[in-house]
Amino acid sequence: MSLIKLDKKSYEYNLNQIATKAGGFERLICVFKDNAYGHGTKLLAPITKALGVNFIAVRNEQEAFELENIFENILILSHRPNGKENPKFIYALNEPLSIDQFKKHTRIHLKIDTNMHRNGVCLENLQQVLKNASKLRLEGVFTHFSGADEMDASFFIQKQNFQKAKDLIKKSTDLKLIFHSYNSSALFRATKLPDDELCRVGLVQFGYGQENLKKVLSLYAHKISSRILKSSQSIGYGGAYTAKEDLKVATYDLGYADGLFRFNGKGELKLANGKPILGKMSMDSFSCEDLGDEICVFNDVQLWAKFFNTIEYEILVKLHPNIPRIVV
Repeated sequence: MSLIKLDKKSYEYNLNQIATKAGGFERLICVFKDNAYGHGTKLLAPITKALGVNFIAVRNEQEAFELENIFENILILSHRPNGKENPKFIYALNEPLSIDQFKKHTRIHLKIDTNMHRNGVCLENLQQVLKNASKLRLEGVFTHFSGADEMDASFFIQKQNFQKAKDLIKKSTDLKLIFHSYNSSALFRATKLPDDELCRVGLVQFGYGQENLKKVLSLYAHKISSRILKSSQSIGYGGAYTAKEDLKVATYDLGYADGLFRFNGKGELKLANGKPILGKMSMDSFSCEDLGDEICVFNDVQLWAKFFNTIEYEILVKLHPNIPRIVV
């Protein structure tokens, strides 16, 4: 059956590089949302913890419960307050109107809208929100940059706005708070992480976004059958590929039901070794030249992201959680 292999040494190398840039493992918040961007949270979490990371961020409570016995600090980024919040976890406060829906004394990190306008508290409302949230346990404050990888002024404007929020909050409370605004792109763009901040690192952990890092995930497929496709014969739905000469082909056990983008047979979508997929991708399989019992579909999703005109994130997070994953 299809298989995902996770390279432990590459992952450790990446985290060491990131920690060096940030100023130590204790300054990292590793984002593990959506099954660690499709990689496999449960397999990577012990490796992360062993290196010295003890703060992670996840999407929801379900993901938090999977890791509650590994990490002391777990920030839930996309929680809808319901009055049943767990005291083990930290919850993002994304909407001022939701304050009263949280259980009293819930641990929170306050999200600041510094110009992304997706969620968070605007600067002009910050003072009032701090008063209204007094029944909650404020432990941190953060924001998210909309374009830290864009070479325009937006990054610097958001940095200035977050600094204004930090200054106001520090004047308003004696609490020792955790601040974090820097994401992966911002961290590697900066000369130095601010002394009073941690940073959240997402896909960069897995080798994307920086040239000096190593890809962690490789996707493999296994042969179901093989045959000689004779010259002028077609293969698969709609006969999208027709052989120009006799060719030994094989069908492999991976398709769009496993989370791959559906290749329609147009253009040339290549596997890791440079050989193309032949014809349309099926729900549970694809065909190509017979390359043996096990083949690497990709070990760097940049090629597939470019082919499908999307980003690496989308290719990775769609990989089905039921595909077996192993650490090598």
